[in-house]
Amino acid sequence: MSNGIDCREFVTIGGISQYLHHRGEDIDNPVMLFLHGGPGEPILPFAQEFQIPWEKRVTVVHWDQRNSGKTYFNNDPKQVAPTTTVDRIVQDTYEIVEYLKKKYHKEKIIILGHSWGSVLGSLFSKKYPELVQAYIGVGQVVNMIDNERVGYEKVLEAAKEAGNDNDYRALLRLKPYPPLAFHDEMIRKLTKVRKFQRKYKLSAGPTRELIINALCSPFYTLKDMRYFFISGAFGDGHRHIWKYLMESFDLSSMGATFEVPVFYIHGEQDWQTPYPLAQEFFSTIQAPLKLFYSIPDAGHIAMLDQKEKFNEALFDILERTNGMATAK
Repeated sequence: MSNGIDCREFVTIGGISQYLHHRGEDIDNPVMLFLHGGPGEPILPFAQEFQIPWEKRVTVVHWDQRNSGKTYFNNDPKQVAPTTTVDRIVQDTYEIVEYLKKKYHKEKIIILGHSWGSVLGSLFSKKYPELVQAYIGVGQVVNMIDNERVGYEKVLEAAKEAGNDNDYRALLRLKPYPPLAFHDEMIRKLTKVRKFQRKYKLSAGPTRELIINALCSPFYTLKDMRYFFISGAFGDGHRHIWKYLMESFDLSSMGATFEVPVFYIHGEQDWQTPYPLAQEFFSTIQAPLKLFYSIPDAGHIAMLDQKEKFNEALFDILERTNGMATAK
């Protein structure tokens, strides 16, 4: 790793201290910023399970977003919570990309957004196309209300087909679903739907394997892992984002034109960000280059569910976009 990097650092971004983790075998390779999901759910504790092969081809940068993970502990969460808005995190992304451009002497950065990170990545790529070498959406969100409607219908169907009357009736009692406004009752219902979706293997969740991976992570200490018991996707620190997602975000209404290459990698068994919705929107996208990669037998976290097939897709994207990030 003579020309490689393994760097863990806090950088002042948006007026607070935010955590970045850089790994790669050659700093002359393209740089890829991984935008995690949630909101508030860093992927870094599980990264050792999927990203090591990536490091031969790109420098992977993980960022624990505002009020998330290691960034959460390095600031006063109560002071940061009111600032944890979509607009602020888009601006944080801009500052991080500018920082990475200078650090690695690049003109552009690859953006990979997973789940909520795909919302952030899409917004950023539309606003700052001149900074983006390529945008990769994994578990792409198009419209949260549509996501929840389709995902609810699917788990209702699964419970009925399984002949589980108790689950079926419990799900029916959640109607109308999804609620059209963000409030505590919506969180209660969404949490219950996710529980049933996990039971029928329709969404991601804290499986025994995931928990073991996180506890054995070389990138997160046991002390860092406290975060997942304190905050998380429905914590008070992310309410502004959830309100935006449930009441405002609709990628199709923003227009299907992108000024950057756009790639989606989507698990065919993903019903948390339903595969058919991502596929339908992708068919309307106009971009300099676009490709949709279907991953059979993969759910919401395709890079963990089907590592080799995911890597084939990612490496194909990297080959197609090689040379688009001109070094300074």
